[in-house]
Amino acid sequence: MPHRTARRNRIGLAVIGLILLLGGATAFLRGIGLYPGVLGVERTPITDRATRSFVDGHIWFWAALAAVAVVIGVAALYWLITQAPTGALRAVRLESDRREGATTLPARVVGDAFKSDLLDSPDVRSAAVTLAGTPARPCLSLTMTLEPDADPAGAKDLLHPALRRLRQTMETPDLPAVVRIRTGR
Repeated sequence: MPHRTARRNRIGLAVIGLILLLGGATAFLRGIGLYPGVLGVERTPITDRATRSFVDGHIWFWAALAAVAVVIGVAALYWLITQAPTGALRAVRLESDRREGATTLPARVVGDAFKSDLLDSPDVRSAAVTLAGTPARPCLSLTMTLEPDADPAGAKDLLHPALRRLRQTMETPDLPAVVRIRTGR
């Protein structure tokens, strides 16, 4: 699961958990009779006569309730869409011509080897590698974080040989690559 999706999941679940925790705490405090002036008296209906007359007399209440329901529905749909596959490859095909045979290599192995090649340098703190596209025409996506004292311009000197070795290994001299370089703090 990509880092952004995992972060959104944690944030979404934390917000939902906080809302449920506050609702449960409110119900508990009302049930034991704490703060009757604010939460109401225990063992009485939550929707008393005053609440029902307020709701009946204010049409905007239903419009606001519908708007909140739509926002929650859209947020839930967005969350569901972010769970969809990201397009990351599971395997990479090493032969360009099927008549010569079919050798596939797990994309994770290719990415881990490339990542290991980069992490051999003391200037690289971390690297995240993803192969996307199709098995016949993969595309590399790299996010590399450098150590705080590393020279960002020197990252190019680390990257080019590692990328050249990867392209030779995969026999794809035109392997496209998207590289993001971050500096550590």
